Amino acid sequence: MEKLKMDKKKGVNKNTIVAIIAVVVIVVLVIVGGMFLMNKKDNRKELEKSLEEMGRDFYENFYYDQIGGSADERTSLLSKFTTVGIKIDLDNLGRYNNGEYKDKISEFTNKKTKEKCSKTDTKVVVYPKSPYGKTDYKMEIELDCGFEKEKK
Repeated sequence: MEKLKMDKKKGVNKNTIVAIIAVVVIVVLVIVGGMFLMNKKDNRKELEKSLEEMGRDFYENFYYDQIGGSADERTSLLSKFTTVGIKIDLDNLGRYNNGEYKDKISEFTNKKTKEKCSKTDTKVVVYPKSPYGKTDYKMEIELDCGFEKEKK
C-alpha cells in the first residue's frame, strides 16, 4: 500500500512537470510570435508624418519665397493651385537644400512588404488657400509603396 502511494505521488509530479513545460513552451511561442509581428508593423503613419514635415519645410522655406515677385503676384499665382495643388515628390525633396533629406528618403520603404516607395509617385500635395500666406494651405500625402495593395 505504501508503494502504491509513492507511485501516485511520482505520477502527479511527472504530470505537473509536463504541464509546466507545456505552459513555458506556449508562453515562449507567444512571445516569439509577438516579436515577429512587431517587426512587421505598419509604418504608414511614420512615413506620412515624415513626408508631411519635409513638404512643409520645402513649401514654407523654399517654394513660397520663390514664387512671385510681389504679394499680389504671389496671390495670383497661388490661387491657380487651390484645386489642383502643388505636387512635391520624393525625387524633388531629395535634391532640396543640397540633399538635406536624401538619407531620410532612402528609408522610405513599406516595412511589411519591403517595397521601396516610388520617388516620383510618393508625394505631398500642397493646396494653397486664401489669404495665401506662407502657412495658408492644406496638405495631402500620397504614398506609393504597397500600402493600398495590402488593404484589398
